Amino acid sequence: MGADLYMLKKNPKIWGFERSKRAVKDGYFRDPYNTRSVLRKYELSWWQDIIPLQDEKGILSVEKVTDLLSMLESRESIFQENLKGENEAAQADFKEGARLLKKFLSDAIKLNSPIEASL
Repeated sequence: MGADLYMLKKNPKIWGFERSKRAVKDGYFRDPYNTRSVLRKYELSWWQDIIPLQDEKGILSVEKVTDLLSMLESRESIFQENLKGENEAAQADFKEGARLLKKFLSDAIKLNSPIEASL
């Protein structure tokens, strides 16, 4: 289980719950609901913090996508602090996941694309 995000102005192919550059390029991002969650390292919750940003259809407007990206940027020090307890490989994985999430959100903003968030 996890958060599945789809850009509405793209036709994302599902990559088997893959978090990769290829998936992001195609308009898809996934974050698991476990200890590997990137959002958790920012001390944010898909349920408590992101669901309130969605409309009744589960869509994040471009304005809300911008808000989410700002939330991540403002919590960068929290993210970095929470990486300190991880081994080197895990730190690299979280950093790559955070980079991909921010790229996904930035790309959606540039394309003026709302995001469907299956949470």
